[in-house]
Amino acid sequence: MKKTFILLMMSVVVLNISAQNINESQKNDSLQYQLNDLQHKYDYLDCVHRLNNLSKDLSIYTIELKLSINSLSISFYHGGYDGKRYQVEKENYEVSKDKLDSIEELIYWTKLIIMQKEESANFDESETNVLKSSLETIDEGFTAAETALMVYKNILNAYRESRF
Repeated sequence: MKKTFILLMMSVVVLNISAQNINESQKNDSLQYQLNDLQHKYDYLDCVHRLNNLSKDLSIYTIELKLSINSLSISFYHGGYDGKRYQVEKENYEVSKDKLDSIEELIYWTKLIIMQKEESANFDESETNVLKSSLETIDEGFTAAETALMVYKNILNAYRESRF
């Protein structure tokens, strides 16, 4: 009787330990799923954040260029040539050109990071479409910035020629 009781108690203990192992395994699977889900969301939000910052930087850059263009145009049409002003504007143009080159490099690396995250995070179709749309906006913004820089160079050249 005593042996039967001990055997029964050992069976209960073994079943209890087995049930705990199953529960811990389920908890681990659940935690792993939650961790993967959070990583996916982080990757997507990181991509969106990078693209939004890049778009904002391009917009600010283009606005600054347009302000310089407008200011120089007003001087060109109403104030005549000023050698010091030309020198300042020429330096500003060179800085703007270097800044656009830096932005172009940043766009390249951002696209590379996003492509890598798209492959590893398995974004769904709507997430991919949002990222593609943002990338198109970045490309259009970069084209606008290049155009603004070209206009700035042309007005700067015209301003320089007006000294004669």
